[in-house]
Amino acid sequence: RMGGLGVANWQIEDGFNIFINPAQLSNYKNEVNLELGTWAPPGGDVLTTHPFGGVNNDRVGAWGGMNSDVSYGTWGLYLGRPYSGPLTLMDATPPAASWFDLFYSTKGPVPMGFYLSYANQVVETSNGTDTADNSSELNLGAGAILMNGMLDVAVNLGMPDFECENNAACGSATGKIEGDAGINIALLGRYHVKHTGGKYLLTGRIMQADATMKGGGDTKLLTLNLDATCNSKPNADTLMIAGIGIAMTDGKVLDDDRSSLSLPVNVAVEHQTFKKVKTRVGLSKAIYTSTSTDVTTPGPPAATTTTDTVDGDAAAVSMGFGWAIADNLSLDAVINQDILFTGSYMVSGIPETLSTAMGLTYRMK
Repeated sequence: RMGGLGVANWQIEDGFNIFINPAQLSNYKNEVNLELGTWAPPGGDVLTTHPFGGVNNDRVGAWGGMNSDVSYGTWGLYLGRPYSGPLTLMDATPPAASWFDLFYSTKGPVPMGFYLSYANQVVETSNGTDTADNSSELNLGAGAILMNGMLDVAVNLGMPDFECENNAACGSATGKIEGDAGINIALLGRYHVKHTGGKYLLTGRIMQADATMKGGGDTKLLTLNLDATCNSKPNADTLMIAGIGIAMTDGKVLDDDRSSLSLPVNVAVEHQTFKKVKTRVGLSKAIYTSTSTDVTTPGPPAATTTTDTVDGDAAAVSMGFGWAIADNLSLDAVINQDILFTGSYMVSGIPETLSTAMGLTYRMK
């Protein structure tokens, strides 16, 4: 559903919110989910192993899981969820997916949730003797829903690790490479403000990510995201979403100072087009993106070169539908791709960014 609308996890109230706040498991109980899709991994088409076997060089993968309400709370287990964590910052091929996500939430007026997840990626050289990439990350998280459902708060601790035995495959001329990163910390808060016919969702997220390698320069980035999104229902059949945000990053990449600023905006519509079918369309675009990098070369004399880049042409379009097959069974599908509004092409697709997915959701009675 969120893929068809092209929105971020915090911009809509949906069952997938359990992945930003495990306490949301108390609001989305007794579901079984299965998804099959062709994903476009970061950096294009790369060879990575998948928890369900084989490699995803054809970018086909499956993931799913379930959650269930029991007398002492709600638990959930998901396998193979597409990975999108801080390991993408490291000099490594990020995992295709997490091996597992394990959830638990309490009951009561102030639901609290906890989760544990693990992702691992192993890539070998063509002769199979040297490990070109061995990256993993363990995540611990907790969250709560406060003020009668008006406030989401969550914290995540990520513990990444990286090792490469084959220096050529990892782009190093100094032999074995090992990670020396600290704990990554992310804090998220989301406030729900009701208005006539819908809600405003005001979200703030801050993350300290460390991708430092042993014997290499520091790679530490601090990221701040602020977002305001309006979810509105002008009539019973239509949900309209409009959001604007600001994303700021500051820190070091291999000892070089780097900062960036982005102003993303997005609009989306979900419409009850037929009795049992909802159609969805979304457009997301950064109206302004700038990056500044200060590269210092050792002396004598030492010198610092500053590179500034301003870009705002790329956008993402998405389309999808949701089909209520039965009262407790639904099918969702999506196709999306990054596009450019430049040059002689009014709309031009960017290679290696097309992705599709279909998902089934069964709600246990």
